[in-house]
Amino acid sequence: MYKVTLPISKSIANRILLLQAIHRDPLMRVSSDMPDDVIVLHDALEKLRAHKKGEPLTLYLKNCGTALRFLQVHLERCYPGEPIVLDGDPRLLERDGKPTTQTTSARILHGEDVPAAENESPYITMSRRIAETYPNVSLEADWSAAAFWYEYVAIQGGELELEGIKEDSLQGDRVVADIYAQYFGVQSEFVPEGTLIKKSQILNQKSKIAIDFDNCIDLYPAVALTCERLGITLQATGTERLRYKECDRIEAVQKHEVRNDHRMAMALMCAGYPVSIEEQKCIAKSYPGFVPQHITPIKGVNDDHLGKKHALSKLIHAATSEYVWLHDDDVILPPAATKPNLIFPEGMEHAADLYILPLRMESSSLEGEKETVLEALQIAEYAAIQELTMRMAKAGAPIMCSGANLIVRRETWLECEPDLHPEIPSGDDMFLLEAMKKRGKKIAVMDEPDYTAVVRPVTSWRAFFRQRMRWAGKAPKYTDPEILRCGAFIVAVNLLQLLFPPFILIKFPVEYSFILRREPHTKWYVALLLEILYPFYMLISLLGGLFRQKKW
Repeated sequence: MYKVTLPISKSIANRILLLQAIHRDPLMRVSSDMPDDVIVLHDALEKLRAHKKGEPLTLYLKNCGTALRFLQVHLERCYPGEPIVLDGDPRLLERDGKPTTQTTSARILHGEDVPAAENESPYITMSRRIAETYPNVSLEADWSAAAFWYEYVAIQGGELELEGIKEDSLQGDRVVADIYAQYFGVQSEFVPEGTLIKKSQILNQKSKIAIDFDNCIDLYPAVALTCERLGITLQATGTERLRYKECDRIEAVQKHEVRNDHRMAMALMCAGYPVSIEEQKCIAKSYPGFVPQHITPIKGVNDDHLGKKHALSKLIHAATSEYVWLHDDDVILPPAATKPNLIFPEGMEHAADLYILPLRMESSSLEGEKETVLEALQIAEYAAIQELTMRMAKAGAPIMCSGANLIVRRETWLECEPDLHPEIPSGDDMFLLEAMKKRGKKIAVMDEPDYTAVVRPVTSWRAFFRQRMRWAGKAPKYTDPEILRCGAFIVAVNLLQLLFPPFILIKFPVEYSFILRREPHTKWYVALLLEILYPFYMLISLLGGLFRQKKW
């Protein structure tokens, strides 16, 4: 299970900072991994402490609405008449000047007796509790930030551990756990280290839901985009204030736009929409450590019926990350690909233009059922092919890779695109390998369990031969000398076995050792049967592929 590190709650941190300033206590220390909003308020309060009476001072607050509201009240109470100006980004200065829950919170923190309303905002309740228990309040991880991981799991599936958030929280956005359990099947298990979240497969999903966001306004982008991606109609109320946030979030959600809004950027990314590196910079406002994306999982769809290669081309062109991790639709993803923070193994960051990743073939038979002969033969053959692929690539002479599981640098793929033979329906992977080698690009291997995808064997001999013929049909277009030499060697060895059957006594031990390296439980008689049959179906596949190439 992947652990997600959440930022501190900026709502709690900023209330503690203001109380520390009011009581003239030392301000908490801040660091670059904290939300920008906390750093902005901290720095402004530090400058106020150093301020000499009567001297002009301008405090620049970026786009931090909390700092603006808190400091407006703080200056009135503690620095009346002083020539201190609050400035900020244009959007901050445009925002509605009416009193907000932040204004009321600042008054409560300054000791003003504000009567409790019947339906009081959770942020005001939080301010009362923090004021009453200061200085014994401890920081919590941010439930508002956790909302985006609930969104991610609701849409993508899987499970995560969110470190530091707890069930008994001061934060009103704790309600996100209840919303996602009720409507989207994401269950929460509260443990000492944080909260485990997992998408339940048992959910009678509704086609339309109604949610009042009046007391959890910051959850709207994540919830709205979750509904959109799951095909659920959302009837949202209590959203009037969204027009006056860092951007008009209602319109931004409708148009899938970031608009320099940290919550919009995170909500769009977790929903699978492209967000450029430049647009991601605003995320530091609340969550500096959010998804350091070197690799982005996005889905290419053959929705215009122009074939897999055209869909792949659209996908790569739309990607915004430096690297793209490619998978076929029918593979079982590697463990590393199901993590929201996709990272390279240590020491391999930005090391290559193409990463060849391993594949395993597993039986599709139900538990307790025996593999068919066809399945057993395919699994053994796949193991031998994978071992040869990895050995050659590690030796600096890559001769195979599979588009079912590889990582490619986006800019390099675009450079190689003219050489990928769009007139041939398949072969994007091998032609990409050739194009990379021709241009002298760096090719590396990630031969590790966390990066191993799983494929299933075909279930009929007809499908088996069609698949092999499709692979063989690309051979006439290969131009790389190493690939051609390897192919010629394999054909020659198998022809020799046909012409001189005792040659199998030399060939079998070598190839069986390759198989055992990948599938150590393979029975010797399965491998031997593969050796006996392989030359025959290799010739059938090769001849069939060459003569029927244009039909693929």
